[in-house]
Amino acid sequence: MESGNARDITDLRPFFEPRGVVIVGARRSPGFGYVLPLALQRQGWGDRLYLVNPAGGELHGLPLYESVADVPGNPDLAVVIVPAEAVPRTLDELGKRGIGHVVIESAGFTEVGEEGRARQELCREAAARFGMRVIGPNCVGVINTANRFSTVELMEEALVPGGVGVIAQSGVFGNILLDDLHQRGVFISKAVTLGNRMDVDECEVLDYLHHDPETRLIMIYLEGAADGRRFLKTLRRVNADKPVLILKSGRTGKGREATASHTGSMSGEDDLYEAAFRQAGAVRARSLDELVDLARVFSTQPLPAGNRLGVATSSGSLGALATDAAVEAGLRLPPLDEDTTRRMRAIAPRWMNVRNPLDVGPSGAYLPAMQALMEDPGIDMVLSIVVMPFAVFREFMVRGVSVKDFMGSAASLREIAPGKPLVVCSIGDKGFVDDLDHALGLGIPVLHSPERAARTLAALHAYRAAREREAARGD
Repeated sequence: MESGNARDITDLRPFFEPRGVVIVGARRSPGFGYVLPLALQRQGWGDRLYLVNPAGGELHGLPLYESVADVPGNPDLAVVIVPAEAVPRTLDELGKRGIGHVVIESAGFTEVGEEGRARQELCREAAARFGMRVIGPNCVGVINTANRFSTVELMEEALVPGGVGVIAQSGVFGNILLDDLHQRGVFISKAVTLGNRMDVDECEVLDYLHHDPETRLIMIYLEGAADGRRFLKTLRRVNADKPVLILKSGRTGKGREATASHTGSMSGEDDLYEAAFRQAGAVRARSLDELVDLARVFSTQPLPAGNRLGVATSSGSLGALATDAAVEAGLRLPPLDEDTTRRMRAIAPRWMNVRNPLDVGPSGAYLPAMQALMEDPGIDMVLSIVVMPFAVFREFMVRGVSVKDFMGSAASLREIAPGKPLVVCSIGDKGFVDDLDHALGLGIPVLHSPERAARTLAALHAYRAAREREAARGD
């Protein structure tokens, strides 16, 4: 079945928008089988929830059906949380019941060796007999924030709808990532943890998110592609419309061994993946922190018109570090426009160097500097480094002055130049950084490294250039 056609996209919809959900392996003792029904009830799915446990009885006020065959209604999705050896039989029961979509959260398959591999093959055969679509095994399934559906328990804040789609091979990694993203200003549309990819793989999910109107950006944690050629083809097609950010493990020999023992993935030589990502125009992150930084910037900022960066900084040293990283990543720091220079000299102390980078030092002229760079016609993107010694910040706090008081209408900077990216960097006292983040709001990301901030802006430019090349290639 060729990935990307209408059947593929429609075929995955019940994973995200089920009519009804059967949980096979619901239980009264602690574990996924206990907390997941509770979470789904809390999220408004109690009236479409069917719990299966051979012991029967009741759980969280819902009946426990002794077998899948006893489940009433017309559910179209099952979540399987039973011991690995019971999964092939469970799939057979689900197939006979007519349930066509299954998330297998149980572990103990290809990732554990030959016995597990044989068990996974039995599952594959059972699913094929009934034409079932399967996510997993060895995963935590899916999340759809639009309808508050998830096959894993999440914090309430993680269910705030956003525009970032997440694909993760690792279940627990995906779960932890989702717990963390909202705290860093990244909100998701849909998420999928693929596990061992017995059936549904990253290409199908990429295609699904490509056509999902709620997803504007896709981030992937990849251990290895199931089909390298197909992955490259899919990645190129999707990335031409929506940015795809990728964090791939297995860069080293030992790392590749670790992925094989984790989800049974054969990650392959890293230089081949590097070439594929570059060819498709996808953006590769080198660390988890960088992936999240990229997601925050790509999800909030427009693509720049060019590679001309303006830097405003209250620390000359941090400005120099940002400049080095920017130039190494292919950005230029052009001279300031004459009008910008004139405006800044009118308010600058005698010691202040009015050039690019624009070092405002301890003058406190953060906002005028940012505004001047945003309005400068020779600047395509702006990085503002805002730092303050704790002793100074403490004096402000004693006087009841917040960062917002002296930053003024910083959020309105977005309106000055809607097509120009703006990223802020700050390090130092956590109270000051948090206050700054709150003052600027979600629309202006505050990152915590001048080098990473510069590289995220360079990535925006590189993605824009890659998309233009792909468009020209298509013509």
